[in-house]
Amino acid sequence: MSKLFPAYRILALIVGVLLAFCALVITPARYLAPDGSGLQHFGETWSILWAVHGWVFIVYVAVSFLLWRQTRWTAPFALLVLVAGLIPLVIFWVERAVTRRIRAEHPELASAG
Repeated sequence: MSKLFPAYRILALIVGVLLAFCALVITPARYLAPDGSGLQHFGETWSILWAVHGWVFIVYVAVSFLLWRQTRWTAPFALLVLVAGLIPLVIFWVERAVTRRIRAEHPELASAG
């Protein structure tokens, strides 16, 4: 039984939360808050999460690619899955679409997760 599907779901959640937090909280706090404010300092301190998102995203892409090879998705759908972690909040919608598709087309993979 493949562990790719459960790994994909966990990585999608982590990538999505990190991207949303970084794009919607950290970046505005860092660049839109008044200079020297506590909010700006918060944004600067926690901007390291962008690097964490980057590393987790690389793993997400690798797992998504392997899942694509296993499920033989169409190229446009696979591309959507691969880039979903670059657009804030989109990855949550894509993860649900992937889950529905895998449960419908590959129930043997869904039983592993």
